[in-house]
Amino acid sequence: MPASVTAATSQTDALLAWKASLLLGDAAALSGWTRAAPVCTWRGVACDAAGRVTSLRLRDAGLSGGLDTLDFAALPALTELDLNRNNFTGPIPASISRLRSLSLLDLGSNWLDGSIPPQLGDLSGLVELRLYNNNLVGAIPHQLSRLPNIVHFDLGANYLTDHDFRKFSPMPTVTFMSLYLNSFNGSFPEFVLRSGSITYLDLSQNALFGPIPDMLPNLRFLNLSFNAFSGPIPASLGRLTKLQDLRMAGNNLTGGVPEFLGSMAQLRILELGDNQLGGPIPSVLGQLQMLQRLDIKNASLVSTLPPQLGNLNNLAYLDLSLNQFSGGLPPTFAGMRAMQEFGLSTTNVTGEIPPALFTSWPELISFEVQNNSFTGKIPSELGKARKLEILYLFLNNLNGSIPAELGELENLVELDLSVNSLTGPIPSSLGNLKQLIKLALFFNNLTGVIPPEIGNMTALQSFDVNTNILHGELPATITALKNLQYLAVFDNFMSGTIPPDLGKGIALQHVSFSNNSFSGELPRNLCDGFALEHFTVNYNNFTGTLPPCLKNCTGLFRVRLEENHFTGDISEAFGVHPSLEYLDISGNKLTGELSSDWGQCTNLTLLSMDGNRISGRIPEAFGSMTRLQILSLAGNNLTGGIPLDLGHLNLLFNLNLSHNSFSGPIPTSLGNNSKLQKIDMSGNMLNGTIPVALGKLGALTFLDLSKNRLSGKIPRELGNLVQLQTLLDLSSNFLSGWIPQAAFCKLLSLQILILSNNQLTGKLPDCLWYLQNLQFLDLSNNAFSGEIPAAKASYSCSLISIHLSSNDFTGVFPSALEGCKKLINLDIGNNNFFGDIPIWIGKGLPSLKILSLKSNNFSGEIPSELSQLSQLQLLDMTNNGLTGLIPRSFGKLTSMKNPKLISSRELLQWSFNHDRINTIWKGKEQIFEIKTYAIDIQLVTGISLSGNSLSQCIPDELMNLQGLQFLNLSRNYLSRSIPENIGSLKNLESLDLSSNELSGAIPPSLAGISTLSSLNLSNNHLSGKISTGNQLQTLTDPSIYSNNSGLCGLPLNISCTNYALASDERYCRTCEDQYLSYFVMAGVVFGSWLWFGMLFSIGNLRYAVFCFVDDIQRKVMQKVSCINQLLSRGNTAQYL
Repeated sequence: MPASVTAATSQTDALLAWKASLLLGDAAALSGWTRAAPVCTWRGVACDAAGRVTSLRLRDAGLSGGLDTLDFAALPALTELDLNRNNFTGPIPASISRLRSLSLLDLGSNWLDGSIPPQLGDLSGLVELRLYNNNLVGAIPHQLSRLPNIVHFDLGANYLTDHDFRKFSPMPTVTFMSLYLNSFNGSFPEFVLRSGSITYLDLSQNALFGPIPDMLPNLRFLNLSFNAFSGPIPASLGRLTKLQDLRMAGNNLTGGVPEFLGSMAQLRILELGDNQLGGPIPSVLGQLQMLQRLDIKNASLVSTLPPQLGNLNNLAYLDLSLNQFSGGLPPTFAGMRAMQEFGLSTTNVTGEIPPALFTSWPELISFEVQNNSFTGKIPSELGKARKLEILYLFLNNLNGSIPAELGELENLVELDLSVNSLTGPIPSSLGNLKQLIKLALFFNNLTGVIPPEIGNMTALQSFDVNTNILHGELPATITALKNLQYLAVFDNFMSGTIPPDLGKGIALQHVSFSNNSFSGELPRNLCDGFALEHFTVNYNNFTGTLPPCLKNCTGLFRVRLEENHFTGDISEAFGVHPSLEYLDISGNKLTGELSSDWGQCTNLTLLSMDGNRISGRIPEAFGSMTRLQILSLAGNNLTGGIPLDLGHLNLLFNLNLSHNSFSGPIPTSLGNNSKLQKIDMSGNMLNGTIPVALGKLGALTFLDLSKNRLSGKIPRELGNLVQLQTLLDLSSNFLSGWIPQAAFCKLLSLQILILSNNQLTGKLPDCLWYLQNLQFLDLSNNAFSGEIPAAKASYSCSLISIHLSSNDFTGVFPSALEGCKKLINLDIGNNNFFGDIPIWIGKGLPSLKILSLKSNNFSGEIPSELSQLSQLQLLDMTNNGLTGLIPRSFGKLTSMKNPKLISSRELLQWSFNHDRINTIWKGKEQIFEIKTYAIDIQLVTGISLSGNSLSQCIPDELMNLQGLQFLNLSRNYLSRSIPENIGSLKNLESLDLSSNELSGAIPPSLAGISTLSSLNLSNNHLSGKISTGNQLQTLTDPSIYSNNSGLCGLPLNISCTNYALASDERYCRTCEDQYLSYFVMAGVVFGSWLWFGMLFSIGNLRYAVFCFVDDIQRKVMQKVSCINQLLSRGNTAQYL
C-alpha cells in the first residue's frame, strides 16, 4: 500500500475518532466528515499535494469536548490549527508539541483550563500563538519566550500569573504581544522591554505597579490601562513618533497631562482617564489633528476647558467627565465637526449650552453633560442633531420649557432631563419618538397633564415623571405601550382613576403611583405578566380590593400600599412571595387573619401592617422570617399572646405591636433579639411583670410598654440598657414599688422618661439629676413622696418638660430646677409643696411657656418677676395660699399679648409625641394635649389664680393681654369694680370672676367679646342692668350672675324698673347712714395725701393706696348719684 494511502487512512481515523468524542452543537458543522468523502474535502480541512492534512480551521463551529482525544501524531504535516470561538474544555494537551510543522495555533475564546504546557516551546516554527479568552491558570512557561519565529503572541483574558519573568528571554521577532486581563503583578516585565520589534503591546487589566519605564521605539499601540502604575507619564513617550494609540487609564498616575503629548502628531486615540493627574488640560492637545478619541475622565483635572480643543476636527469621541472645570463650554467646540459621542458630566461647568454645537455636529450620537451647573434654556437647535440617540441633561440648573423640537429626534433612544428647574407642559411632540426606550423628566416643575401622544412611543420601556406638578389623569393611551417595564408618576398632583387595561398583555416590573390623589380601584390586570417587582401606590385614595393577580407575582420584592382605603381579606390579596423584601400596607381597611404562609417570605426585611382591621393571632410561622428587621403590626385587632418564636428574629431592630388587644405576658424570648433598638407594645392588655430578660437588649434605644396591665416592680436589670436614648415609657400600668436607683443611674443617654399613672412610691432617686441628657420627665399620678433631691453644682440640665403633678411630694419649690434654662413646660401641681414661690423662676427660666403650680400649699405674694417670662402662655396657680395683690407687671407678659404659632418642627424639640397640661377651663378641669402632628399649633393661653387669698383691684394692666383665652380669678378677695376695658380681651373664651367682692356695674365692653362662651360672675356685689347685646345674650344660664343683689335684667328675670327703684332706696338709706362717715373718711384720706406720698417708692403699697383711694372716690360718687336719683324721682312724683 502506498505511503500516501496509509497516511490518509491514519489521518481519517484520527479525525473521525476525535469527532466521535465531541458534542456537536451544530449538526451540520462536521456532518460531511465521513469515510464516504476524502478527508481533504471535509469542512475546515486543507491538504497539500501529497494528501497530507496541513490546515484544520473549525472556527466558530459550535464544537464541545476536549482536545486530548485528538491524535496529533497522526497529523505531522499540520501547519494551522484554528479552533477559535468554540466550547472546548479541559487542558491543552502537551502532545500538541508533536505538530512540528505548526505555524499557527489559535485556541482562543474557548473554555480551556489548566496550565499552558511548556512543551509548546518546542514548536519552533510557530509564528502565531493565540490562547486568549480561556480559563488558563498558572505561570507562562518561560520556554515560550524562546520560540524563534513567533510574531503574534496573545495570551490575554485568562488567569495567568507571573512566576518569575526573569527567566524569560527577549522575543526579538514578536510584533504583537497581548497579555491583558490576567493576574500579573510586580513591576513592568523586563523581557518585554528587550523585545524591540513590538509594535502592539497590551498589558492592561493586570496588577502591575511602579513607574512606567522608557518604551519600545517602534510602538504603534500601547495599552497599560487598569493596572497600578504610578508616578508621572514619562517624557520618553514623546519620542514614540509612530504611536497612534496610547491608553493608560485606570492607574495611579500623577504629575499632570504632559505638554509633549501635543507633538505626537500620529495619535488617534489618547486615554488617560481614571488617574490622579491633576492640573489643566494642555491647550497644545488642540494640535493633534489626527486625534479621533480623547478620554481624560476622572483624572482630577482642574482648569477651564481650552478653546483650542475646537481645532480637533477629526475628534469623534470626547470624555472629560468627573473633573473640576470652571467656566463654560467654549463656543469653539463647534469646530469638532466629526463629533459623535460627547461626555462632560460631573465637571461643574457653568453657563448656557451653546446652540451652535447642534448645528455643527451632524454626526452626533450621544450628548452627556449631566450633573453640572448649566443654566438657561435647553437649545431648540437640538432638534437639528437628527442622529442623536442619547441625550443626558439631568442634574443641572436648566429652566424654561422642554423644546417641542426634541420631537424631531427620531433616532433618540434615551432622553433624561430630570432634576432641573424645567417648567411648562410635556410637549406632545415627544410622541414622535418611536425609538425611545427611556424617558426621564422627574424632579422638575413641569405642569399640565401627561399628553395622550405618549401612547405613540411604542418602544418605550421606562417612563419616569415623578416629583413634578402634573395634574389630571393618567392617559388611557399609556396602555398601548406594550414594552413598558418601568412606570413612575409619584409625587405629583394627579387624580382620577388608573386606566383599567394598564398592565394587560405587558410585563410591568416597576410601578409607582405614590403621593398623588388617584382614586378608584387598581387595574385588575396590572400584574398580568407576573413580572412585577416594585409596586408602590402609597398615599392615594385607592379603594376596593387589591388586584387578584398580585397574589401570583412571585417576583415581588418591594410593595408599598400604605395610607389608602383598600379593603378585603389580606390572605386573599397576598400569596407566597419568596423574593419579597419590603411590604407596607399600613393605614388601610384590610381585614382577615394572618396566614402562616407569611413564614415563607423569608427575605422580608420590613413588614408593616399598622392601622388596619386585621384580627386573630400572630402565627408562630412569623419566627421563620429570619431576615426581618422591622415588624410593625400596630393599630389592629390582633389578640392572643405574643409568639415566643419572635425571639428567633435575630436581625430584628424595630418591633411595634402597639394598640392591639394582645394579652398574656411579654415573652422572655425577646431577650434573644440582641439587635433590637425599638420595642413598642403600648396600648394592649399585656399582664404579668416586666421580664428581666429585656435587660439583655444592649442595643435598645426605645422602650414603650405603656397602657397595659403590667404589675410588680420595675426590674433593676433595665439599668443595663445603657444605649436607651429616645424613650422609656412604662406609664399607665399597675407598677409599684420604688424606682430602682442603681438601675436608673446608668441611663445616662436617656432623653424621655415617662412613669406616670402607676402606683410607684417612695422618694425619687438621688441620681435623678445625673441624667444630664434627659429632656422630658413625667412622673405624674403616682404616690411618690418626700422632697425633690437637690442637684450638684456641676449639674447641666437639659430638661424641657417636667410633670411631677398628682403625687405626695413635699418641701419648698425644687431648687434643682434653677439651672434648667431650657425648661418650657413645668407642672408640679397637686402635691404638698409649700413656702414662697421663688423669684428666680422669672429670671432663670426664660423659655418657660407653661407653669402649673396648682393645688399645693404655696404662700406669700406672687413674685412680680414672673412678668419677665416673655414666652409664658399658660399660668396656673389655682388652690394655693397666695396673698397680696395680682402684680400689675403681668400686663407685660409678651406671649399672652400675642401668642405665637409654633411649628411642629419646633414643638418636636420639646414635646414627645404629645405633651399635656390640665387646668380649670370653662368651669371644669380640662386636659389640653399638644399634638405634634399638627402643621402649626397655638398653645392654650390663659391665667388661673383661682382659690387663693388675693385682694384689692383687678389690675387694668391685665387687659393688655389680648391673647388670653381664659382668665380665672375666682374664689379670692378681689374687690372694686371690673375693669371697664375688659372688652379688649378679644380672644377670651372663658372668664371666671366668681366668689370675690367685686362691685359696681358689669362693664358694657364685656358684651363685645365675640369669642366668649363661658362666663361666671356669681357671688359678688355687682349691680346695675345686665347688658343684653352681642355675645352676652347667648349666655342664658342665670346662675352665672347669681348672688349679686344689685343685678337685674335677663337672664335673671328681674325687672330693672321696679327692682332698681327699691334697690336704690335700700341702698341710699344705707348710704345716708354711711354718708357722714364716708365724707369724714374722704377728708382724712385727702388730708393724709402728703403722708402717703412718702411711701410711693414702694410699688405694691403705692398700688394698694391708689386702689383704696379710687374705691373711696367711686363710693362717694355712688352716694351723690343715689341722692340725685331720689330727688329726681321725688320731683317727678310731685307732677304725677
